[in-house]
Amino acid sequence: MGVVPGYAYVLVVAAMVVSAVVMIMVGRRKRAREGTYNAEALSFVGGVLNALFIVVLAFYTVITWTEADASERHAEAEASSLVEIYWQVASSPGPERDQIRALVKEYTSEVADREWVMLHDKKADQKADDVLVALRAEITRLPAETDRELATKDQVLQNARAVADERRSRIEQATGDSSLLTILLWGTIIGGILMVAFPLVIGFSADLRHVLSIVGLAGVLAFTLYFAIELDQPFQGLIKAEPVSFRTALAEFNRIP
Repeated sequence: MGVVPGYAYVLVVAAMVVSAVVMIMVGRRKRAREGTYNAEALSFVGGVLNALFIVVLAFYTVITWTEADASERHAEAEASSLVEIYWQVASSPGPERDQIRALVKEYTSEVADREWVMLHDKKADQKADDVLVALRAEITRLPAETDRELATKDQVLQNARAVADERRSRIEQATGDSSLLTILLWGTIIGGILMVAFPLVIGFSADLRHVLSIVGLAGVLAFTLYFAIELDQPFQGLIKAEPVSFRTALAEFNRIP
C-alpha cells in the first residue's frame, strides 16, 4: 500500500472548512434558530438519503474490490504458469530448452518492468505480446518422438495457453471501462454531497455541537469518497497492485537447474 497523497488531506480539510463556514452562515438564519420545520418529515427524508448512500457505496466498494482482487489473482496464475514452463522444459534438448527459458525470462521481465507501468494508463505492452507469441511458437517446435516428449510438450503448451488467457484477463481488468461502475461512482459522490448538504439546507442552527457534527461528517465522507475513487484504480494510487508475482518468478528462475 502506498502513502496517502497530499491532495487527499487537502480534500478532507477543504470539505470540513467549507461545511463549517456554510453551517455557521446558514445556522444564523431565523428559521434555523427557531427550528420552524417539520422534523419528522425531514428526518424521514434524511433517513432515505442515508440508506441510499450506503447501498450505492456498498455496491461500488464490493465491485471495485472484487475486480482489484481478480487482477492480482490473474497475475499470480500467469506467473505460476511461467514458472511451470521453466521447470517442464528442463529435460528438453539443450537448444530448445535454452531458447524457451530465455523467452520466458524476457516475457516475465517485460511485464514486471514495463507493462505493469503501462497498465497505469490503461495500455498494454505490444512487445510483451510479441514475446509471448514467439514463446508459444518455440514450444511447438519441441520434439515429440517419444511418449514422454509428447506429454512434456502438451503440458508446456497447456501452461503457455494459461499464460495467454491470464494475461488477456489481466489486461481486460486494467484497460476496460465499466458503465455500471461509473454510475455507481457518481452516485457515491452525489450521495456524499447530499449527506452534508441536506442538514445545511433544512436549517441546522449554528450551535457548536451542530457545527462539529457536520464538520466531522464532511471529513469522513470526503475521505470515503477519496478511498472509493482509489479502489477503481487497481494499478495505481494508494492501494495499487504490484508485480510481486512476476518478480518472485524471476527470482525462482535462477534457482531452477
